[in-house]
Amino acid sequence: MSRRRGREGAESGSVLMLVPAIALVAMGLAALVVDLDYLYMAKSELENRVEAAATAAVDQLSQADLYQGSAVQIDPALAREIAGYQLTGVSTHGYRVTGVSTAVAGNSICVLAQARVELPAFGPLLGATPASQIQARSIATLPAPGQDPATAPVPWC
Repeated sequence: MSRRRGREGAESGSVLMLVPAIALVAMGLAALVVDLDYLYMAKSELENRVEAAATAAVDQLSQADLYQGSAVQIDPALAREIAGYQLTGVSTHGYRVTGVSTAVAGNSICVLAQARVELPAFGPLLGATPASQIQARSIATLPAPGQDPATAPVPWC
C-alpha cells in the first residue's frame, strides 16, 4: 500500500490557518456592532433627556405672572437654571453629560447638551476605554394665551 502524495496532501492544512483569522475579523465586527448600537442608544436617551429638560424649563415657567397681555416672557436665568438642573452631572447608562448650554429667545428655550459615551466592546478588546462624544438639542416653546402649542413659532438655535 503506497501513500499517494499529490495535490491533496499539500493543501490539507490551509483551512486551519484561515479559521483564526476569520474568527478575529468576526469578533472585531461584533464589537463594532455592539459599540455602534450602544452609541445609538445613548444618543437616543440623551435626546429624550434634553427634550424633557427643555419641556421642564418651559413647564416650570408657565405661570400666570409670566403672561404680559398677549406676550409671554421667560426669565432667561431661571430657564437656564431649570434646564441645567435637569442635565448637569447626569451619568447613566454609559454616558456622562459634560456640558449644557441654553438659549432663551422670547417664549422659547433651546437646550444643548454634550455627553461622553464609554464604548463597552472596544475598550476591553484594546485594553483601554475609548469614548465618543455625542450631543443633543431640543427647543421648547411656551405658547401665548389662547394659542395652539402646535402653531407656536419655533426659533432656530
